[in-house]
Amino acid sequence: MNLKINLPALLMTFGLSFFPLLLVVGPLIAETYLVIIIILSLFYIIKEKKYFFFNNKFFFYFSLFYLSTLFSTLYNFYSLDASLSGIFFLRIPLFAIAVWYILETFNIFNQKNLYLFTIFLLIIIIDALIQYYTGKNILGYEISKNRISSFFGNELILGGFIIRVIPIFLVFLLMNNNVREDDLNLSYSTIISLLCSIVYLSGERTSFFLLILFFFVLFYFSNHLRKFVFLILTLTLIFSLIFPKFQLNDELNPSKRMFTKTFNQIIGDGKNTEDHKRKIFDKIYIFSHDHQGHYLLAYKIFKDHPIFGTGVKGFRYLCRNKIYILEKNDGCSTHPHNTYVQILVSNGIIGFVILLFAFIFVIKEILKSKNKLNIQKKFNKNEISRGIILLAIFINLWPFVPSGNFFNNWISMIYFYPIGFYLYFNHLNEKEIN
Repeated sequence: MNLKINLPALLMTFGLSFFPLLLVVGPLIAETYLVIIIILSLFYIIKEKKYFFFNNKFFFYFSLFYLSTLFSTLYNFYSLDASLSGIFFLRIPLFAIAVWYILETFNIFNQKNLYLFTIFLLIIIIDALIQYYTGKNILGYEISKNRISSFFGNELILGGFIIRVIPIFLVFLLMNNNVREDDLNLSYSTIISLLCSIVYLSGERTSFFLLILFFFVLFYFSNHLRKFVFLILTLTLIFSLIFPKFQLNDELNPSKRMFTKTFNQIIGDGKNTEDHKRKIFDKIYIFSHDHQGHYLLAYKIFKDHPIFGTGVKGFRYLCRNKIYILEKNDGCSTHPHNTYVQILVSNGIIGFVILLFAFIFVIKEILKSKNKLNIQKKFNKNEISRGIILLAIFINLWPFVPSGNFFNNWISMIYFYPIGFYLYFNHLNEKEIN
Protein backbone atom coordinates (compact mmCIF):
# COMPACT_ATOMS: atom_id res chain seq x y z
CA MET A 1 0.00 0.00 0.00
CA ASN A 2 1.40 3.36 -1.03
CA LEU A 3 -0.05 6.03 1.21
CA LYS A 4 1.13 9.62 1.21
CA ILE A 5 1.80 11.29 4.52
CA ASN A 6 -1.74 11.98 5.61
CA LEU A 7 -3.93 11.93 8.66
CA PRO A 8 -4.90 8.22 8.50
CA ALA A 9 -1.25 7.21 8.14
CA LEU A 10 -0.20 9.43 11.05
CA LEU A 11 -3.02 8.12 13.23
CA MET A 12 -2.09 4.54 12.55
CA THR A 13 1.71 4.80 12.84
CA PHE A 14 2.35 7.35 15.58
CA GLY A 15 -0.77 6.34 17.47
CA LEU A 16 0.30 2.70 17.55
CA SER A 17 3.86 3.54 18.59
CA PHE A 18 2.60 5.62 21.50
CA PHE A 19 -0.48 3.66 22.42
CA PRO A 20 0.93 3.13 25.96
CA LEU A 21 0.98 6.93 26.32
CA LEU A 22 -2.70 7.04 25.37
CA LEU A 23 -3.41 4.55 28.16
CA VAL A 24 -1.71 6.90 30.61
CA VAL A 25 -3.73 9.87 29.38
CA GLY A 26 -6.95 7.94 29.94
CA PRO A 27 -8.95 4.92 28.78
CA LEU A 28 -11.39 7.12 26.84
CA ILE A 29 -8.61 8.49 24.63
CA ALA A 30 -7.19 5.00 24.10
CA GLU A 31 -10.66 3.61 23.36
CA THR A 32 -11.30 6.34 20.80
CA TYR A 33 -8.00 5.58 19.06
CA LEU A 34 -8.82 1.86 19.14
CA VAL A 35 -12.12 2.41 17.32
CA ILE A 36 -10.50 4.72 14.74
CA ILE A 37 -7.70 2.33 13.75
CA ILE A 38 -10.10 -0.62 13.62
CA ILE A 39 -12.26 1.27 11.11
CA LEU A 40 -9.26 2.45 9.09
CA SER A 41 -7.59 -0.97 9.06
CA LEU A 42 -10.78 -2.78 8.07
CA PHE A 43 -11.30 -0.29 5.27
CA TYR A 44 -7.80 -0.78 3.82
CA ILE A 45 -7.81 -4.57 4.34
CA ILE A 46 -11.03 -4.85 2.33
CA LYS A 47 -9.89 -2.29 -0.24
CA GLU A 48 -6.60 -4.11 -0.83
CA LYS A 49 -8.22 -7.56 -0.53
CA LYS A 50 -5.73 -8.70 2.09
CA TYR A 51 -8.09 -11.26 3.54
CA PHE A 52 -5.29 -13.29 5.14
CA PHE A 53 -5.71 -11.01 8.16
CA PHE A 54 -9.00 -12.83 8.80
CA ASN A 55 -8.43 -16.15 7.04
CA ASN A 56 -6.23 -17.67 9.75
CA LYS A 57 -6.49 -19.80 12.86
CA PHE A 58 -5.98 -16.87 15.22
CA PHE A 59 -9.00 -14.94 14.01
CA PHE A 60 -11.01 -18.17 14.18
CA TYR A 61 -9.92 -18.59 17.80
CA PHE A 62 -10.77 -14.96 18.64
CA SER A 63 -14.19 -15.46 17.06
CA LEU A 64 -14.83 -18.55 19.17
CA PHE A 65 -14.00 -16.72 22.37
CA TYR A 66 -16.12 -13.74 21.36
CA LEU A 67 -19.09 -15.97 20.50
CA SER A 68 -18.69 -17.62 23.90
CA THR A 69 -18.73 -14.17 25.53
CA LEU A 70 -21.65 -12.95 23.45
CA PHE A 71 -23.81 -16.01 24.02
CA SER A 72 -23.23 -16.11 27.77
CA THR A 73 -23.99 -12.37 28.00
CA LEU A 74 -27.23 -12.54 25.99
CA TYR A 75 -28.35 -15.81 27.56
CA ASN A 76 -28.02 -14.21 31.01
CA PHE A 77 -29.45 -10.82 30.10
CA TYR A 78 -29.56 -8.59 33.22
CA SER A 79 -29.79 -5.19 31.60
CA LEU A 80 -28.60 -3.43 28.46
CA ASP A 81 -25.90 -1.60 30.42
CA ALA A 82 -24.61 -4.88 31.85
CA SER A 83 -24.57 -6.50 28.41
CA LEU A 84 -22.82 -3.81 26.36
CA SER A 85 -19.27 -4.82 27.30
CA GLY A 86 -19.98 -8.39 26.23
CA ILE A 87 -21.74 -7.42 23.01
CA PHE A 88 -19.00 -5.03 21.90
CA PHE A 89 -16.07 -7.17 23.09
CA LEU A 90 -15.35 -8.07 19.45
CA ARG A 91 -13.63 -4.70 19.07
CA ILE A 92 -10.80 -5.94 21.34
CA PRO A 93 -9.61 -8.84 19.13
CA LEU A 94 -10.22 -6.62 16.09
CA PHE A 95 -7.78 -4.19 17.73
CA ALA A 96 -5.12 -6.93 17.63
CA ILE A 97 -5.82 -7.44 13.93
CA ALA A 98 -5.54 -3.68 13.35
CA VAL A 99 -2.17 -3.61 15.17
CA TRP A 100 -0.99 -6.46 12.95
CA TYR A 101 -2.11 -4.64 9.81
CA ILE A 102 -0.31 -1.42 10.79
CA LEU A 103 2.93 -3.28 11.57
CA GLU A 104 2.73 -5.05 8.21
CA THR A 105 2.10 -1.81 6.34
CA PHE A 106 4.31 0.78 8.03
CA ASN A 107 7.74 0.81 9.64
CA ILE A 108 7.14 1.97 13.20
CA PHE A 109 10.40 0.44 14.46
CA ASN A 110 12.55 3.47 13.70
CA GLN A 111 14.99 5.49 15.77
CA LYS A 112 12.70 8.51 16.00
CA ASN A 113 9.92 6.49 17.61
CA LEU A 114 12.44 4.77 19.87
CA TYR A 115 13.81 8.10 21.12
CA LEU A 116 10.32 9.43 21.82
CA PHE A 117 9.37 6.15 23.53
CA THR A 118 12.50 6.43 25.70
CA ILE A 119 11.68 10.02 26.68
CA PHE A 120 8.17 8.95 27.64
CA LEU A 121 9.53 6.20 29.89
CA LEU A 122 12.08 8.55 31.48
CA ILE A 123 9.25 10.95 32.34
CA ILE A 124 7.38 8.07 34.02
CA ILE A 125 10.50 7.17 36.03
CA ILE A 126 11.23 10.75 37.12
CA ASP A 127 7.60 11.47 37.97
CA ALA A 128 7.25 8.28 40.03
CA LEU A 129 10.42 9.04 42.01
CA ILE A 130 9.28 12.63 42.65
CA GLN A 131 5.99 11.30 43.99
CA TYR A 132 7.79 8.68 46.10
CA TYR A 133 9.99 11.24 47.83
CA THR A 134 7.76 14.32 47.96
CA GLY A 135 4.30 12.77 48.26
CA LYS A 136 3.06 14.39 45.01
CA ASN A 137 3.86 13.93 41.34
CA ILE A 138 4.45 16.77 38.90
CA LEU A 139 0.69 17.12 38.31
CA GLY A 140 -0.05 17.27 42.02
CA TYR A 141 -1.41 13.71 42.36
CA GLU A 142 -0.81 12.58 45.93
CA ILE A 143 0.30 9.17 47.11
CA SER A 144 -2.76 6.96 47.69
CA LYS A 145 -2.85 4.24 50.36
CA ASN A 146 0.92 4.56 50.83
CA ARG A 147 1.50 3.53 47.20
CA ILE A 148 2.85 5.59 44.31
CA SER A 149 0.83 5.76 41.09
CA SER A 150 2.45 8.60 39.09
CA PHE A 151 0.08 9.90 36.37
CA PHE A 152 -2.57 7.27 37.16
CA GLY A 153 -3.76 9.16 40.24
CA ASN A 154 -6.07 7.07 42.41
CA GLU A 155 -5.76 4.12 40.02
CA LEU A 156 -3.00 1.99 41.58
CA ILE A 157 -1.89 0.42 38.30
CA LEU A 158 1.54 1.95 37.72
CA GLY A 159 3.38 -1.34 38.21
CA GLY A 160 0.94 -3.24 36.00
CA PHE A 161 1.39 -0.65 33.27
CA ILE A 162 5.19 -0.80 33.40
CA ILE A 163 5.39 -4.60 33.26
CA ARG A 164 3.26 -4.53 30.09
CA VAL A 165 5.33 -1.76 28.47
CA ILE A 166 8.79 -3.22 29.10
CA PRO A 167 8.43 -6.08 26.53
CA ILE A 168 7.29 -3.63 23.83
CA PHE A 169 10.23 -1.35 24.65
CA LEU A 170 12.61 -4.32 24.38
CA VAL A 171 11.22 -5.14 20.94
CA PHE A 172 11.80 -1.54 19.81
CA LEU A 173 15.40 -1.80 21.04
CA LEU A 174 15.96 -5.09 19.23
CA MET A 175 14.39 -4.02 15.96
CA ASN A 176 16.49 -0.83 15.97
CA ASN A 177 19.68 -2.82 16.66
CA ASN A 178 20.19 -1.06 20.01
CA VAL A 179 20.45 -4.45 21.70
CA ARG A 180 22.75 -6.99 20.10
CA GLU A 181 24.28 -10.28 21.12
CA ASP A 182 26.48 -9.87 24.20
CA ASP A 183 25.93 -6.09 24.04
CA LEU A 184 25.10 -4.86 27.53
CA ASN A 185 24.10 -1.35 26.38
CA LEU A 186 24.45 0.27 29.78
CA SER A 187 22.17 3.25 29.05
CA TYR A 188 19.11 1.22 28.02
CA SER A 189 19.71 -1.51 30.60
CA THR A 190 19.76 1.25 33.25
CA ILE A 191 16.46 2.67 32.00
CA ILE A 192 14.81 -0.76 32.10
CA SER A 193 16.27 -1.39 35.57
CA LEU A 194 14.85 1.89 36.81
CA LEU A 195 11.45 0.91 35.43
CA CYS A 196 11.71 -2.41 37.27
CA SER A 197 12.60 -0.67 40.52
CA ILE A 198 9.55 1.59 40.10
CA VAL A 199 7.41 -1.56 39.93
CA TYR A 200 8.91 -2.56 43.28
CA LEU A 201 8.38 0.89 44.81
CA SER A 202 4.75 0.88 43.61
CA GLY A 203 4.01 -1.98 46.00
CA GLU A 204 2.04 -3.91 43.36
CA ARG A 205 2.80 -7.45 44.38
CA THR A 206 1.27 -9.20 41.36
CA SER A 207 3.15 -6.92 38.98
CA PHE A 208 6.41 -7.41 40.85
CA PHE A 209 6.01 -11.20 40.72
CA LEU A 210 5.17 -11.11 36.99
CA LEU A 211 8.20 -8.88 36.40
CA ILE A 212 10.49 -11.45 38.02
CA LEU A 213 8.76 -14.25 36.11
CA PHE A 214 9.19 -12.40 32.80
CA PHE A 215 12.93 -11.84 33.18
CA PHE A 216 13.66 -15.32 34.51
CA VAL A 217 11.84 -16.92 31.59
CA LEU A 218 13.54 -14.47 29.19
CA PHE A 219 16.90 -15.50 30.68
CA TYR A 220 16.00 -19.14 29.98
CA PHE A 221 14.55 -18.37 26.54
CA SER A 222 17.41 -16.49 24.89
CA ASN A 223 21.09 -17.31 25.31
CA HIS A 224 21.89 -14.16 23.35
CA LEU A 225 20.31 -11.82 25.92
CA ARG A 226 21.49 -13.46 29.13
CA LYS A 227 24.22 -10.93 29.91
CA PHE A 228 21.81 -8.09 29.18
CA VAL A 229 19.11 -9.62 31.41
CA PHE A 230 21.61 -10.35 34.18
CA LEU A 231 22.77 -6.72 34.15
CA ILE A 232 19.15 -5.51 34.31
CA LEU A 233 18.35 -7.75 37.28
CA THR A 234 21.56 -6.74 39.08
CA LEU A 235 20.90 -3.02 38.61
CA THR A 236 17.26 -3.49 39.63
CA LEU A 237 18.36 -5.10 42.89
CA ILE A 238 20.78 -2.25 43.57
CA PHE A 239 18.21 0.48 42.83
CA SER A 240 15.53 -1.33 44.85
CA LEU A 241 17.82 -1.41 47.87
CA ILE A 242 19.04 2.18 47.52
CA PHE A 243 15.81 4.11 46.80
CA PRO A 244 13.97 3.16 50.05
CA LYS A 245 17.04 4.20 52.10
CA PHE A 246 16.34 7.86 51.26
CA GLN A 247 12.62 7.64 52.08
CA LEU A 248 12.06 8.74 55.68
CA ASN A 249 8.43 7.56 55.79
CA ASP A 250 8.60 3.94 56.90
CA GLU A 251 5.05 3.34 55.63
CA LEU A 252 6.34 3.75 52.07
CA ASN A 253 8.91 0.99 52.45
CA PRO A 254 7.81 -1.50 49.74
CA SER A 255 9.38 -4.48 51.51
CA LYS A 256 6.68 -4.35 54.18
CA ARG A 257 3.90 -4.69 51.61
CA MET A 258 5.76 -7.03 49.27
CA PHE A 259 6.91 -9.54 51.82
CA THR A 260 5.61 -9.00 55.36
CA LYS A 261 2.01 -8.18 54.42
CA THR A 262 1.91 -10.93 51.78
CA PHE A 263 3.09 -13.53 54.27
CA ASN A 264 0.57 -12.39 56.90
CA GLN A 265 -2.29 -12.45 54.39
CA ILE A 266 -1.47 -15.95 53.17
CA ILE A 267 -1.23 -17.44 56.65
CA GLY A 268 -4.24 -15.40 57.78
CA ASP A 269 -2.49 -13.66 60.63
CA GLY A 270 -5.08 -11.85 62.73
CA LYS A 271 -8.00 -13.49 60.94
CA ASN A 272 -10.39 -15.93 62.50
CA THR A 273 -11.05 -19.01 60.38
CA GLU A 274 -14.75 -19.03 59.54
CA ASP A 275 -16.49 -22.29 58.76
CA HIS A 276 -17.42 -21.08 55.27
CA LYS A 277 -13.85 -20.00 54.49
CA ARG A 278 -11.48 -22.53 55.95
CA LYS A 279 -7.77 -22.37 55.18
CA ILE A 280 -6.22 -24.78 52.73
CA PHE A 281 -4.94 -27.70 54.83
CA ASP A 282 -5.86 -25.49 57.80
CA LYS A 283 -2.63 -23.58 57.09
CA ILE A 284 -2.96 -20.93 54.40
CA TYR A 285 -5.40 -18.87 52.35
CA ILE A 286 -5.33 -18.63 48.56
CA PHE A 287 -3.42 -15.33 48.31
CA SER A 288 -5.46 -13.80 51.15
CA HIS A 289 -8.59 -14.18 53.28
CA ASP A 290 -10.49 -11.84 50.92
CA HIS A 291 -9.29 -13.47 47.72
CA GLN A 292 -10.31 -16.87 48.97
CA GLY A 293 -13.78 -15.45 49.62
CA HIS A 294 -13.99 -14.32 45.98
CA TYR A 295 -13.06 -17.78 44.74
CA LEU A 296 -15.42 -19.66 47.05
CA LEU A 297 -18.30 -17.42 46.02
CA ALA A 298 -17.37 -17.75 42.36
CA TYR A 299 -17.38 -21.53 42.69
CA LYS A 300 -20.85 -21.50 44.22
CA ILE A 301 -22.14 -19.40 41.32
CA PHE A 302 -20.31 -21.51 38.73
CA LYS A 303 -21.96 -24.74 39.93
CA ASP A 304 -25.35 -23.36 38.83
CA HIS A 305 -24.02 -22.04 35.49
CA PRO A 306 -21.31 -24.55 34.47
CA ILE A 307 -21.55 -24.68 30.68
CA PHE A 308 -22.20 -21.15 29.41
CA GLY A 309 -21.50 -19.10 32.54
CA THR A 310 -23.29 -16.07 33.93
CA GLY A 311 -22.32 -13.42 31.38
CA VAL A 312 -19.66 -10.70 31.52
CA LYS A 313 -21.08 -8.94 34.58
CA GLY A 314 -22.92 -11.90 36.06
CA PHE A 315 -20.65 -12.26 39.09
CA ARG A 316 -21.35 -8.76 40.39
CA TYR A 317 -25.12 -9.23 39.87
CA LEU A 318 -25.35 -12.65 41.53
CA CYS A 319 -22.81 -12.43 44.35
CA ARG A 320 -25.32 -10.82 46.76
CA ASN A 321 -28.11 -13.20 45.84
CA LYS A 322 -29.25 -14.93 49.03
CA ILE A 323 -28.69 -18.38 47.51
CA TYR A 324 -24.98 -17.63 46.95
CA ILE A 325 -24.06 -15.05 49.56
CA LEU A 326 -21.43 -16.02 52.12
CA GLU A 327 -21.39 -14.93 55.73
CA LYS A 328 -20.91 -11.19 56.26
CA ASN A 329 -21.23 -10.65 52.45
CA ASP A 330 -17.71 -12.07 52.07
CA GLY A 331 -16.37 -12.40 48.54
CA CYS A 332 -18.78 -10.12 46.69
CA SER A 333 -17.10 -7.73 44.27
CA THR A 334 -17.24 -6.52 40.68
CA HIS A 335 -15.22 -9.57 39.57
CA PRO A 336 -13.49 -12.59 41.19
CA HIS A 337 -9.93 -11.12 40.97
CA ASN A 338 -8.46 -13.96 38.93
CA THR A 339 -8.69 -14.17 35.15
CA TYR A 340 -9.35 -17.92 34.97
CA VAL A 341 -11.90 -17.88 37.78
CA GLN A 342 -13.60 -14.90 36.13
CA ILE A 343 -13.81 -16.61 32.73
CA LEU A 344 -15.04 -19.81 34.37
CA VAL A 345 -17.89 -17.88 35.99
CA SER A 346 -18.70 -15.49 33.13
CA ASN A 347 -18.16 -17.77 30.09
CA GLY A 348 -18.53 -21.19 31.71
CA ILE A 349 -16.48 -24.27 30.87
CA ILE A 350 -16.55 -23.45 27.15
CA GLY A 351 -14.86 -20.07 27.57
CA PHE A 352 -12.51 -21.44 30.22
CA VAL A 353 -11.28 -24.22 27.89
CA ILE A 354 -10.68 -21.68 25.10
CA LEU A 355 -8.61 -19.51 27.46
CA LEU A 356 -6.68 -22.48 28.84
CA PHE A 357 -5.92 -23.62 25.31
CA ALA A 358 -4.46 -20.16 24.59
CA PHE A 359 -2.15 -20.41 27.60
CA ILE A 360 -0.94 -23.88 26.59
CA PHE A 361 -0.45 -22.68 23.01
CA VAL A 362 1.69 -19.76 24.18
CA ILE A 363 3.92 -22.06 26.26
CA LYS A 364 4.30 -24.38 23.27
CA GLU A 365 5.21 -21.47 20.99
CA ILE A 366 7.82 -20.20 23.47
CA LEU A 367 9.50 -23.60 23.53
CA LYS A 368 9.38 -23.84 19.71
CA SER A 369 10.90 -20.39 19.40
CA LYS A 370 13.68 -21.27 21.85
CA ASN A 371 14.47 -24.47 19.92
CA LYS A 372 14.60 -22.52 16.66
CA LEU A 373 17.10 -20.06 18.14
CA ASN A 374 19.19 -22.93 19.50
CA ILE A 375 19.28 -24.60 16.09
CA GLN A 376 20.12 -21.41 14.22
CA LYS A 377 22.83 -20.44 16.72
CA LYS A 378 22.70 -16.85 15.53
CA PHE A 379 21.25 -13.57 16.75
CA ASN A 380 17.87 -13.46 14.98
CA LYS A 381 16.25 -10.23 16.14
CA ASN A 382 12.89 -11.09 14.55
CA GLU A 383 12.66 -14.44 16.32
CA ILE A 384 13.88 -13.03 19.63
CA SER A 385 11.32 -10.21 19.35
CA ARG A 386 8.64 -12.80 18.63
CA GLY A 387 9.71 -14.68 21.76
CA ILE A 388 9.63 -11.55 23.91
CA ILE A 389 6.10 -10.78 22.75
CA LEU A 390 5.11 -14.37 23.54
CA LEU A 391 6.50 -13.84 27.05
CA ALA A 392 4.43 -10.66 27.36
CA ILE A 393 1.30 -12.67 26.51
CA PHE A 394 2.49 -15.46 28.82
CA ILE A 395 2.60 -13.22 31.90
CA ASN A 396 -0.81 -11.75 31.00
CA LEU A 397 -2.24 -15.28 30.95
CA TRP A 398 -0.34 -16.59 33.98
CA PRO A 399 -3.09 -18.22 36.08
CA PHE A 400 -1.67 -18.28 39.60
CA VAL A 401 -1.94 -14.62 40.60
CA PRO A 402 -4.71 -12.20 41.53
CA SER A 403 -5.69 -10.09 38.53
CA GLY A 404 -7.91 -7.24 37.41
CA ASN A 405 -11.18 -7.43 35.55
CA PHE A 406 -10.46 -9.16 32.22
CA PHE A 407 -13.35 -7.32 30.53
CA ASN A 408 -12.27 -3.90 31.80
CA ASN A 409 -11.48 -1.69 28.79
CA TRP A 410 -8.01 -0.68 30.03
CA ILE A 411 -6.93 -4.25 30.81
CA SER A 412 -8.43 -5.71 27.63
CA MET A 413 -6.59 -3.17 25.49
CA ILE A 414 -3.23 -3.64 27.18
CA TYR A 415 -3.65 -7.46 26.99
CA PHE A 416 -4.45 -7.50 23.26
CA TYR A 417 -1.91 -4.84 22.24
CA PRO A 418 1.04 -7.31 22.29
CA ILE A 419 -1.08 -9.97 20.55
CA GLY A 420 -1.08 -7.74 17.46
CA PHE A 421 2.74 -7.67 17.61
CA TYR A 422 2.82 -11.45 17.92
CA LEU A 423 0.60 -11.87 14.84
CA TYR A 424 3.01 -9.63 12.91
CA PHE A 425 6.18 -11.47 13.94
CA ASN A 426 4.49 -14.83 13.46
CA HIS A 427 3.57 -13.84 9.90
CA LEU A 428 7.19 -12.78 9.31
CA ASN A 429 8.27 -16.19 10.52
CA GLU A 430 5.86 -17.95 8.14
CA LYS A 431 7.10 -15.88 5.20
CA GLU A 432 10.71 -16.84 6.02
CA ILE A 433 9.77 -20.53 6.02
CA ASN A 434 7.93 -20.25 2.71
